[in-house]
Amino acid sequence: MKKTRDIIKFVDNLLAKFRRVFVNTVTVIFLMVFTLVFLFSLGSLFESDEIDTENQILYLEPKGLIVDKAITRNDPFEDLEIFESSANQIELKNILKVINQAGQDENLKAIYLNVDELRAYYTSALKVADALYKARENGKEIIAFTSGLGTTGYLIASQASEIILEKDSYESVFPFGFSRVRQYQRDFFKNIKVDVNVYAAGDFKSGPEGYSRNNMSKTDKLAWLEFVTPVWEKYKSKMEIGREFESGKIQYIGDNYHLLATENGGDDNETALATGLVDKLMSKQEIRNYMIEKYGSDDEYDWPEGISGAEYLTTLKQEEISSKQKQVQEKNKIAVIHVEGAIVTGGIDFNTAGSGGIVKNINKARDDENVKGIILRVNSPGGDVYASSMITNALEEFQATGRPVITSMGDIAASGGVWVTTTSEEIWAEETTLTGSIGVYSIIPDFSPLENWAGINYDGVSMTKAGEIYDLRRGMNEELEKQYRENTENFYKEFVAKVANNRDMEYSEVLKYAGGRIWRGDTALELGLVDKLGSLDDAIDSMVAKLELEDYKVFSYENEVEFEFDLNLLIQNKLPSQIKNLINEISGLNRMFLSKKERYVVFYCFDCGFGNFE
Repeated sequence: MKKTRDIIKFVDNLLAKFRRVFVNTVTVIFLMVFTLVFLFSLGSLFESDEIDTENQILYLEPKGLIVDKAITRNDPFEDLEIFESSANQIELKNILKVINQAGQDENLKAIYLNVDELRAYYTSALKVADALYKARENGKEIIAFTSGLGTTGYLIASQASEIILEKDSYESVFPFGFSRVRQYQRDFFKNIKVDVNVYAAGDFKSGPEGYSRNNMSKTDKLAWLEFVTPVWEKYKSKMEIGREFESGKIQYIGDNYHLLATENGGDDNETALATGLVDKLMSKQEIRNYMIEKYGSDDEYDWPEGISGAEYLTTLKQEEISSKQKQVQEKNKIAVIHVEGAIVTGGIDFNTAGSGGIVKNINKARDDENVKGIILRVNSPGGDVYASSMITNALEEFQATGRPVITSMGDIAASGGVWVTTTSEEIWAEETTLTGSIGVYSIIPDFSPLENWAGINYDGVSMTKAGEIYDLRRGMNEELEKQYRENTENFYKEFVAKVANNRDMEYSEVLKYAGGRIWRGDTALELGLVDKLGSLDDAIDSMVAKLELEDYKVFSYENEVEFEFDLNLLIQNKLPSQIKNLINEISGLNRMFLSKKERYVVFYCFDCGFGNFE
């Protein structure tokens, strides 16, 4: 009996200690967050809105993905610098506004540029590079410092007056062009006895090739090379102009780098210096001293006085309103509806063009009689057929009221990103827009061979024949395979027909340019798949002319995602790594008791090809 009481007492003490650890840990987290928010709010009361730019350095260090329209999360912790950002987004118009203004700002001594953590598609990167080169040509000194860059990052940095590479870095600079290297898994699935049933409509629809092949198809190679080769030529030209190289030098370095590196003892940083890709090698301490020597500092141990790109943006006055917009009338509004990211059902989120949120914005425009037209701004690699159809259905309802829709394609508008444009009266694309990919595919994995091999079998009875046919646990069957294939083909025919109807082309003519093949914007214009080449502003001007407006206002709906307080997300995404590690090591509470909900993440690879454009 005493032994039983001792066990109960031991368990009770253990539980009591555990409760104390749990309560104390949660209390510490809450008090810490509350204190930080309070201090931040208190500090902001004493901050001045006025930021003096006189004799300042603009520290332009953008971190994140360049987008057309950023997603805003109603997050009370987002502005606290000690918290890690869950999704960094930089609106293209903002970074261009900062660079363009800084290039003409006589108050600023120079621009310090670091784009190591900037990510951008081709069109956006080229625009940023052009803006930097223009600022440099206007006489603004631009000092670029980097720990390592690939092709797109180097394109941007090459427009600086000077490029300094961190000499202790293991990354260096490698402007070696674009690659499209994918993983092919046909034999893998065969080896693990999983049948992956692929149904693709279109000879160039390469999306499912990773499941159905062991190597890259000739059609995928052809389409990719025809798309990207002129883009690479444009990149090389701008790099060479920026670095004052002779024509052909970037290609020469890329083709002979292994030999050049050998001449420099295999040291990538010395090779970059010897070939002229960079001007100097410096440590972070040395670059700070170099900046102090050039521009001075109130504190000999601190960097020269300066402001960040975000701070500088807040100092900019609103752009001068054009004569057409001097008397802005709320009764004449043009709504810009953004389709940004993969098209799926549900709400708008980071890198996700949720049809539910987009349709909601279209319906707001429909119900607002002051909205005279919609500019559909597409920056999407495609996505779900059903979600794309929901968007076009909503656009058709808007157009049924007699108001026009014009599409402006951004960096990428492919597959489902084309589907959503098929109600537009006019389609604009950028010269380097990645578009096309008019095709459909579906992938149905069948695990029954693996289960049979492992000794797992399914058997039973069904009241109807369909109950047997549509049960994939029994494995793929002839009837089901036929239906999947026919459904895929029918969606493809519908897609081609929608494009043909919109473009006023014969079905057979569109079919020649479809097949899942990608096209650049300039080629799409030649083929009749788009109407004109130009920017979002050009599309807006076209809408204004179409509507014959004298006074108007252009606006877009905020893509706001509601903040949900989730302690697990707070630990995983907001708290500094040291605190996260401490909490994990002490209690492991986030593994035991907290929600398993995960944040949606999209992976981008800008120098090795687009993983999701198919």
